[in-house]
Amino acid sequence: MRIKLKNQEESGSWLGFTDLTVGLLSLFILAFVAMATLKEQKDQDLTRTEQEVLSCQEQVRKIAQERNALLSQSLKAPLESGLIALEDGNIQIQASLLFPTGSAQLTSQGSSVIKLIGVGLLDVLDTGEVIMVAGYTDDNPIRSATYTNWELSAERATTVVKSLIANGYPSQRIFAAGFGEFHPRYPNTSAENRQLNRRVEISVAPLRQNESTMDSVYGKN
Repeated sequence: MRIKLKNQEESGSWLGFTDLTVGLLSLFILAFVAMATLKEQKDQDLTRTEQEVLSCQEQVRKIAQERNALLSQSLKAPLESGLIALEDGNIQIQASLLFPTGSAQLTSQGSSVIKLIGVGLLDVLDTGEVIMVAGYTDDNPIRSATYTNWELSAERATTVVKSLIANGYPSQRIFAAGFGEFHPRYPNTSAENRQLNRRVEISVAPLRQNESTMDSVYGKN
């Protein structure tokens, strides 16, 4: 009888250990499956996000191409006459065409060119876009202790902005920026390169709606 009881106790202990092992193994399998499922879901989410980003980028490129084609047609006259250039959707104008040397006052020819550009932009751009007018100089310093290339570039950009507004471009959809000599298109190693670096660029950007604007659109107080 004692031998049987001992065997029964050993058998019960073994069965308990086996149940515990099976339970732990089941928990491990469940945890592994859960982790694999989460990883698969995460990979799917990342793939979907990447696809959405690529789709958005493709839409932006398509819109830019269409806008550039419309700008080329709308600005055909000044483009063909060499008064301006259009590169990657940016309108390039040589400063020497718009301003006297060292000045931020438009010449008569410069005023005419800006008027043509303003008409062309109004024909193409919609209300969800703004334009940035940026002024640039070469690296030759201005002979003044209080006036710098940065100030000259900013004043020239502002002058162009004011001219565009005077010719009917909406003031809330345009802004000016001055970069001085700090973003040359070409190395400032020759007179020709320096002349090309003295320029005004007009580029298009999406209009960011702020909270007050959105409130007015939706009639919120």
